Amino acid sequence: MKKLLALVLLFLLFFAYNACTYHQLSSAEGAYKLAGISGDEKLIAVYHDSNFWQFATYNPKARELKVYYLSQAHPLDFRIKKTKTVKTPLNYSPLALDLKLLEKAPKETPALLFAGKWYTPENPPEFPSFDEIIKGYTNKTIRRIALLYARKELWIQTYLQVTARAYEVGTKDVLVIPSFGNTSGGIWVVETPQGKNSTKTVYYPGTKIVGNVTPVYLGSFVLNNRNSIESALYEALSNLSKTTSFAKIEVYCFSPQADVDTVTIKRYYQGISMEKYFQFYYLHRDTIKVLGGCKTTR
Repeated sequence: MKKLLALVLLFLLFFAYNACTYHQLSSAEGAYKLAGISGDEKLIAVYHDSNFWQFATYNPKARELKVYYLSQAHPLDFRIKKTKTVKTPLNYSPLALDLKLLEKAPKETPALLFAGKWYTPENPPEFPSFDEIIKGYTNKTIRRIALLYARKELWIQTYLQVTARAYEVGTKDVLVIPSFGNTSGGIWVVETPQGKNSTKTVYYPGTKIVGNVTPVYLGSFVLNNRNSIESALYEALSNLSKTTSFAKIEVYCFSPQADVDTVTIKRYYQGISMEKYFQFYYLHRDTIKVLGGCKTTR
């Protein structure tokens, strides 16, 4: 009898604890407290969908981006908490959010808090277009142009595992915010030579982040043949579907030609952005040769 009572008591305690955390996850403020975010970290983005929350932070001392993921589908379920951390040379401090904005979280999901505003599918973020970005780089030397697209969730460093090789899907030092299924929307990343290093500029809706980085690609090209690059980028964008979870489309130089390379994750499930590796059957990859005349610079 005592054993039975002990088991009943344990179950009641388990239920009470899980019910409490489930209730906390019903609000942005409660979920933020459950995340246990350090005081050294600045909140820079929030994403909320059915049964889960994500919080992206930037630590200026450690120069780290971090994404917290919290989920609990039912009061009887265990709470799931995951984190992902990457180093970044980019300064995300200007995107630090006022925590009072958590109180204004919309009831509709999915919802995104970024750069001081809440967004929903009915009021989505306005991502910069290729034309808006590229007009500032015509006839200039470029190492890389990339579009990072996410249908749902906040994404940082992610790889696709293909046999013994690993292809980078995201860009490890950049936070990618979701476009709610708008396949023409995404953040632009442009790298230009700065001595042996590169200046990386990341274009978000209404704002940009800049930093000096070690280049991935040593090649460069002068953007004086926009038509071929534009047509290749638009072709790559047109191949994205509503089921595409994440995509990286980038122009880079492997002398003597510049390529447009597309890598996508073709499926989605809740929490997919917190994975580190994916098997080959998630992968779609395509490369288009776009122009000659690029060169290797060191």
